[in-house]
Amino acid sequence: MNLRELVSKILEYSNPYKALEEKVKINDNNTLLINGEEVHFTKPILISVGKAAIPMANFFIRRIKLKRKLIVTPKGSGKGEDVIEAGHPLPDENSIKAGKEAIEILTKEDYDMVIFTISGGASALIEYSEIPLDELRDINKQLISAGIGINSINIVRKHLSKIKGGKIINYVKDNVPVLSFIVSDVPGNDISSIGSGLTSPDSSTINDALRILRRLNLEKYSRYLEETPKEFNRYVKNLIILDNMSVLKKLSTHLENPLVLSSEIRGEAKDVGIFIAAIFNSSESYGIPLNRPYHILLGGEPEVTIRGKAGKGGRNGEVCLSFLKYVRRKGDFELLSFATDGIDGNSEYAGCLVNSNIKVEEDEIDHALENHSSYELLERLNATIKTGYTYTNVNNIYVLKAP
Repeated sequence: MNLRELVSKILEYSNPYKALEEKVKINDNNTLLINGEEVHFTKPILISVGKAAIPMANFFIRRIKLKRKLIVTPKGSGKGEDVIEAGHPLPDENSIKAGKEAIEILTKEDYDMVIFTISGGASALIEYSEIPLDELRDINKQLISAGIGINSINIVRKHLSKIKGGKIINYVKDNVPVLSFIVSDVPGNDISSIGSGLTSPDSSTINDALRILRRLNLEKYSRYLEETPKEFNRYVKNLIILDNMSVLKKLSTHLENPLVLSSEIRGEAKDVGIFIAAIFNSSESYGIPLNRPYHILLGGEPEVTIRGKAGKGGRNGEVCLSFLKYVRRKGDFELLSFATDGIDGNSEYAGCLVNSNIKVEEDEIDHALENHSSYELLERLNATIKTGYTYTNVNNIYVLKAP
């Protein structure tokens, strides 16, 4: 299969609505069935937050009569009743509005079950904090540009918030069950990190957050840190219904001689490109780990550390360019580097597709990587992939093809 054609398969298998259809059953007698466990309800409410908020909310809206609902989605991705379009990757006024509205619903509405759906982007899209918004945005901006990884970023976010790290559960009425359906955009599927762990108890501590702030010279913000709950004395069920590995495994069934390496790729994006090139080079020179023809599949969330100004770029662009720099061109190849949310970095692209026919000078690659302007070069190479908003996020998918 041509790797550009594989994009449609990636999006098909990343569809959160279909994942909910596979994992959740709702009976006519107001019973929700999950993994053989029944939860009864008559007055359910729904809070759906993240890049996949709309399709995940629609799954329940079409099957359950909801007492109340709140849908929080990135700007430009959806409008309608009970929908708030909020800021991403930095929180904005609507993020705070969404947090306040969620608390109001949980404290004032009459309900007997709470359904949360949580997906990538929730950390920025919903917030409630006493920190002034300009300071909150500054903290988040410095965290996401520091190259420290999503788990560390969210440890800080959880301890700065009054709803994250499981704190939103404090606003749920007594004896009401909470069901949380999650699309994972975090390598390793740490529920306490996905969406900054809205509905999860948190094993990290204020001291963990403080160490991260000190490492980044952001200790001045430590005055805002608050501890997170370590356990809940009530019924809270968190269920991951879709993740990167499930997509990789389904994709592999369409490919000749596939090898799924990992769904937890992290580190600097340019180093990931070097790593994939090393696998290809070794296979070409020694037949290790594979002989042609083969496909290698990986997934995860590499980081990009930005110092100074940045051009139009993203992590997947840097993966592709660093791969091109270090690959030894002994045979044909293709590398697909794709963001399932349709957004790579600050570009309008979802990713890139490079192959052995591309001719590019090493100094051009070096300039693009140094200035974080990968897509300015990839545009000229006609190697970009553009999908628009995809209403999902299970991280990034990398497929190396050696025919």
